[in-house]
Amino acid sequence: MRFSLSLIGIVVSVGLFGQATTYDFPNPVDTDDKEISVQEKKTFNQGDLFVDNQFDGARINGLSFTNDSTVKILITPENEPINRSPWYAFRTWTTGISKTVTVTIDYNKKYKHRYWPKVSDDRRSWTRIDESMISLADDTLSFTFTFEVSPDTTWISAQPLETSQDVRAWSQDIAKNKVGSFDVIGKSRMGRDLFHIKLGTGKKTVVLISRQHPPEVTGYYALKAFVGRLADNSKLSKSFLKKHTVHIYPLLNPDGVDMGHWRHNTGGVDLNRDWAYYKQPEIKQIADHIVRTVKENNSEVAAGLDFHSTYYDVYYTTARNLETNYAAFTDDWLGYIRDNIEGYEINDQPSGLGSPVSKGWFITQFNVPGITFEIGDDTPPEFIEKKGKISAEGMMKVLLKSE
Repeated sequence: MRFSLSLIGIVVSVGLFGQATTYDFPNPVDTDDKEISVQEKKTFNQGDLFVDNQFDGARINGLSFTNDSTVKILITPENEPINRSPWYAFRTWTTGISKTVTVTIDYNKKYKHRYWPKVSDDRRSWTRIDESMISLADDTLSFTFTFEVSPDTTWISAQPLETSQDVRAWSQDIAKNKVGSFDVIGKSRMGRDLFHIKLGTGKKTVVLISRQHPPEVTGYYALKAFVGRLADNSKLSKSFLKKHTVHIYPLLNPDGVDMGHWRHNTGGVDLNRDWAYYKQPEIKQIADHIVRTVKENNSEVAAGLDFHSTYYDVYYTTARNLETNYAAFTDDWLGYIRDNIEGYEINDQPSGLGSPVSKGWFITQFNVPGITFEIGDDTPPEFIEKKGKISAEGMMKVLLKSE
């Protein structure tokens, strides 16, 4: 497959008009607004046991007590159809002595379980609940687990909570780098900030994005490790950031994250299907900001990476038969990662232009490879950190070598 003249025309028009252009992807997706169901925020109690969802990232769609130590929680999605990513998060406490509590999470007899529960007593340090305390139904449409509840608050969540305020705090901290900055480039549908971090002063541009899908926390952790390596003021990073500027958009779906959504924004849309006509405000503003910034700086985009989570580690890459700028980047970068993580086998799944996802958007807008960097739901945190740092190191070395 070769680039058509129409695609080349789109890439050229970016430079002329400074805003994201539309493109007719082969497999279009309807991203017009869809109605969503919003959970009721409240505190439930029986006897001395309390459970609530009155915090950012929470999700409870219904709750019933069998007694003061046995609870059933209903979890349903924001709308349908939807990817199977049933998200749940709640907190609980007693007004009496500590007790063992049994909770059943029911996905409305429709959706299969995905995320193993994590527990925290401070919302910062999380521990996976031991498998001996969990019973998964044979049909995997529900599961039951037990844990200790005390007068102090106990948090239970599908994945560690990383809300918009948590992302803001991390972003502002990273931007303290002497060649870094933080700003807000727009608003979500519900008025939450869309964050942007800039690192470096060079003419060549790298774009990093994350959290289009709210539950995909492990992908966000890989982004954090990746960016941390870029901003560590080492000899390599200093050299790289003199020649390159990295634009980071760490939270594309702040409404979905804070409202405990499974996948969509408050327009009821999978944002990673809206990179063709920009019908959702979050993608429209971020896509325009990327294109406008590249134009204003008279820059050249070298690569675009989108951090996600799925069931296992995988790279969704650009098909090698597409003629792009920096065409060798993908193989050189993946080769570096493979060679520098002992025993690690690269799971590379290339594809051409299909549905309107961010990976394809980097091709249609800038004629460069786009890569979706997927981390497994249960990939160990230590390995995520290592892989993120080595991946950043590899990107810097590969792009510097191509100068």
